[in-house]
Amino acid sequence: MWIEEFSIENIKCFEKQTLKLAEKGNPYKWVTFLSENGCGKSTILQSIGILMAGPDGVNSLLPRPAGWLREEDKVGKISIKVHQGSKDPGEFGDKKIRRVFGYSYHITGDKPLSIRNKGYSAPGVHENPDRALSWLRQNAFTSKGHGWFAAGYGAFRRLTRSQQIIVPTLEPQARHNNFLSQFQEDEPLAVFERWMIYLDYRIAKNGDIKDRDTLKFGIDAIDALLPDGVCFHSITTEGRIIYSVDGVKVPTISLSDGYRSILALAGDLIWRMLLAFPESENPAHEDGVVLIDELDIHLHPLWQRDIPIKLRRVFPNIQFIVTTHSPLVAAGAGDDALTIKITRDEQGTRFHKIEDIHNYSVDKILTTEAFGLVSAYSPQTNEKMDVYTELYSKANKTAEDERSLASLQPEIRGIIEANNPETELDRKIDSFIEDFINDQA
Repeated sequence: MWIEEFSIENIKCFEKQTLKLAEKGNPYKWVTFLSENGCGKSTILQSIGILMAGPDGVNSLLPRPAGWLREEDKVGKISIKVHQGSKDPGEFGDKKIRRVFGYSYHITGDKPLSIRNKGYSAPGVHENPDRALSWLRQNAFTSKGHGWFAAGYGAFRRLTRSQQIIVPTLEPQARHNNFLSQFQEDEPLAVFERWMIYLDYRIAKNGDIKDRDTLKFGIDAIDALLPDGVCFHSITTEGRIIYSVDGVKVPTISLSDGYRSILALAGDLIWRMLLAFPESENPAHEDGVVLIDELDIHLHPLWQRDIPIKLRRVFPNIQFIVTTHSPLVAAGAGDDALTIKITRDEQGTRFHKIEDIHNYSVDKILTTEAFGLVSAYSPQTNEKMDVYTELYSKANKTAEDERSLASLQPEIRGIIEANNPETELDRKIDSFIEDFINDQA
């Protein structure tokens, strides 16, 4: 399954917007939303999550959508167009081909509102009844169904530091549970620990080869997302998962927030894909949709730069839709990613496509329309440079101006030299150009 188009109308800060998430019939496999705080990034992901969860799980995620309507006397609407994937089961009618499904939900608030002249509706999320949505409810959005994979992760995702009692059972959950962390900030992502310990328990009891392969698959996928020097080590007899961090054995609950954030996300995602594609040789290579709010949270800049490409390598056919405040995450997704800047002013909230962000340095990205900084320097440094520029450009300098310039010059020179050092890449480029010129001579 993948998303071709999404529309939002009269929801929070959005008046009416439509966004294409595909080009020439193929999905963008990575979509990044950028904006200042309060411009609607999380609202976009939550709205998509509601649509992906299916009609039976909507009220569990959003039982009373207080504050969701931009104008309380008008009905809100969210719509989506999704494609059936090659491994998504079900035939629509008599046609054995992949199908495209478009459907909508209407949202009402505290004021009684009429939806399409069908009478007044109580506050909540209301499906727009049509044949496509009825088919999806029965064939795609079922708790124990396979394929049709989608999951969403909110900004407050990490493994709890409290020690848990692990119950050795992993039954399929209701589909809306795939999106709980987007709506419940205190929802711990501890499924990762449960399924690994459960599989370890089964292997110890009966040595099943499939269980061994499944556990190895999960461990390999999680290790591929962690930084160099960090990897799974073992599971203790007390049910604790141990990781090796630069050779030091550390239990999961003692890891940093950054490590636990990625472990929670990766472990939960892998487990859910195992459930969705139980017969697949490599469930991580199946398709689906994954929503991640504030992907950069808790991560060091080195990890922020690498995490998009790591996720894309481990899950090459997932359509990732993420939000971030990090230029490193925005650039790290690659040249085939779709980057959308959300802006908000007196005329409303709009989407703007950002081109070629992967080609720029962090300083450059910060000062483009993607982030809109006037300068990448600190405010104090920027102020000194402005003063120096103004004094230097002054036609008739006073003696005091000259003294101020002389005083500022060493500091400004140091700033320029510190921000323009010759790097190893610069030296390689110079050497390449020199060799090329000599060869041509």
